[in-house]
Amino acid sequence: MTKAIFVIGPSRSGTSVLTQAMGRHPQVIATEELHFYNLLRPAATRRDGTEDRETLLAQLKAVQYEARFFEVKNGTAADLPVVTTEDLPKAGAPLLPAFFDRLARDAGVEAIVEQTPMNLYYRDQIRADFPAVVFFLMQRDPRAVIASQKMRWKVGGHGARHIPDRDIARVRHAGHPVLQLLLLRKTLRAAAEAAQETDVATVVYEDLVRAPDNVLANLAAHLGLTYDPAMAEVNDSGSSHAHETGRSGFDPSRLEGWRKSLTPTEIWLTERLYRDELTMPATGMKPRLGGLVKLALGFPIALALALYYSAGSYGSLLDAIRRRLF
Repeated sequence: MTKAIFVIGPSRSGTSVLTQAMGRHPQVIATEELHFYNLLRPAATRRDGTEDRETLLAQLKAVQYEARFFEVKNGTAADLPVVTTEDLPKAGAPLLPAFFDRLARDAGVEAIVEQTPMNLYYRDQIRADFPAVVFFLMQRDPRAVIASQKMRWKVGGHGARHIPDRDIARVRHAGHPVLQLLLLRKTLRAAAEAAQETDVATVVYEDLVRAPDNVLANLAAHLGLTYDPAMAEVNDSGSSHAHETGRSGFDPSRLEGWRKSLTPTEIWLTERLYRDELTMPATGMKPRLGGLVKLALGFPIALALALYYSAGSYGSLLDAIRRRLF
């Protein structure tokens, strides 16, 4: 079976850039953000518990080969790729490992790396499908995570990729700092649990940016691969803070970009709630009354709109809320 690596962690914690780096190794393919366990498979599961495997595989192909994730997620994808009986694994065999095997075989590589952050909550399901799985768990300073979530809606305007207006609206409202601070509580708890598991290797984002060759060499060795310097030549696609310029390599000067994106009150709240998870020194910032009032008044509206625009964005919105909040 193909080596399977799942990069997990809080959304906006560096999962995409690490996956991109791993995918630059000549023996590794990086997939798109597939959302197989939290979105595709739940949506393709019938009431009797069986899966519509033909549709599921067609959607995987559309996401991976045709970059049509938003169409698939929003239910607007038409003319999905053809699936033949030869494409499907034998009855009872899990679908995603077979898909990975085909990707690896067609490209002549040893390993596949996938980057959906929500897979943090589906580790047991992944282990059932991939008994020899390896997880790379990203950790990043909570202030940087909150800042990136707050500014995430700008990603659609920073690159050439088309992101539907509804999805931009969803992440804009869901990026409200209070909502993200609430969501981060459960996420960091799940990450702390995952960090204790034997098949999970922890990667601190700030360490990766400051010393990419060392960190990536260790991860390659963890997979039994020889480090390739090309792995460090990543670009800035998906940045929520800067336009995509085709810049190559990690840029340590951006590590404290959250100082410009967050208000003093938002920094204070994050440091107060997540002091033990900071990976950079605390600022000692103080709250401002006006900032607290603005956050409090804006939160109910942001929450309502985030839920509205999230409807239809998950295989089960209720399951996503349960996993993220409770």
